[in-house]
Amino acid sequence: MTAVVGILNKQAVAIAADSAVTIGGANGRKIFNRANKVFTLSKYHPVGVMLYNSASFMSTPWETIIKVYRKKLANNSFPTLKEYQEDFIEFIRTKNFYSNENDQRQFLFGFCNTLINEVVREIVKDNRHLIEAPTQENKTELLNQIGIKVDDYVLKFNDENNFCSDFIDYSFEDFEVFISPIFQALIEQNFTVNGYISSPELQDRLKIFLYVYLKTKENFTNFTGLIFTGFGEDEIYPSLIPINISLAIDSRLRFYIDDNKAANINNDNNGAICPFAQTDVIDTILTGIAPKLDETYILNFEAYFTKYNQAILNIIGDNNPELSAQLQGIDIKELVREYAIKNLETKRSEYINPLMNAVSSLSKEDLAEMAESLIYLTYLKRRITFAEESVGGPVDVAIISKGDGFIWIKRKHYFKPELNKYFFDNYFNT
Repeated sequence: MTAVVGILNKQAVAIAADSAVTIGGANGRKIFNRANKVFTLSKYHPVGVMLYNSASFMSTPWETIIKVYRKKLANNSFPTLKEYQEDFIEFIRTKNFYSNENDQRQFLFGFCNTLINEVVREIVKDNRHLIEAPTQENKTELLNQIGIKVDDYVLKFNDENNFCSDFIDYSFEDFEVFISPIFQALIEQNFTVNGYISSPELQDRLKIFLYVYLKTKENFTNFTGLIFTGFGEDEIYPSLIPINISLAIDSRLRFYIDDNKAANINNDNNGAICPFAQTDVIDTILTGIAPKLDETYILNFEAYFTKYNQAILNIIGDNNPELSAQLQGIDIKELVREYAIKNLETKRSEYINPLMNAVSSLSKEDLAEMAESLIYLTYLKRRITFAEESVGGPVDVAIISKGDGFIWIKRKHYFKPELNKYFFDNYFNT
């Protein structure tokens, strides 16, 4: 895991990231503190990119992809940051997604395997007896529950407005052809070897579920967050465009722009703080309350309001059926929703807006200091508690401004700069 942040105002954008990367294996998890997550997208123009979550795409390190793209871009520029982002996506296409068809099917297998395992996990969570006593009746019931669950998911996610752009017109027939060489291996691994005989009808329902989920914008399965930020040639103020990108199959790239986390500085929006990955500490500073605590308050409010309503009903008993019916008709969830909205309004007026007003007037130096501090505080919380130290290592910090371009404030090197002068001498020649 990681912590990444971008802070923008009309002067510049400050970006910062920790260096921790978590590697999982058969023997457990290991955290290394030397990962690079901040890069210049151009050597000549004020644009940069950060990444979080997966450090590779189809087994190719993102650092390599970014630097090959940077060489290809050379001294070229675009009028807007959006066009840089679009050109980067097209570059990945021209490189055939750094994969071949066999690689794509292997990654699709992993994607589908994750989804099937999650469906089974959700069912077993509330029905432990189905696997603890694996009778034929329980096996049949588990398969039946899987069918119901995947149908529910299809109903929930089958929305064209929430599909990745490359997959809007991707037909089920094309998906069936592409997944055909690996589908029976999926069934074998998840069902047959465990003594479950899935019917052709269930297999068809699973295919539809996998097809719909593949098309859907989501962040449950493994993905990389790429955050493009800076200035286009025609842009006077900075912007930030985050995209989630996971895999490519059948000549289509599975990615989407995370509009909820994008930022665009203009005369109506003078400042923005955009955290990514592990955002709990930064969100606490932004809103004045820890997100989990805020959620707990909402749940407690609903529980006690329900309990209070029931207590009144118990007191009334059968004495006033009309009043009891009115009390039972109270929409508690709607009241809880209004309570949450009121809390959000308070957070905006008392915490978020004042902080954004301050950010809008910060100097470049202060922006950099704030970005670094937010990452460090996230690390510090994990350092002094029993949480896994999944944020740590040196903090890389950079400022991107229209006049000065991309400026490193703090940057780690895997080599000693004083011993590698030629690297810096040749920087603009490669």
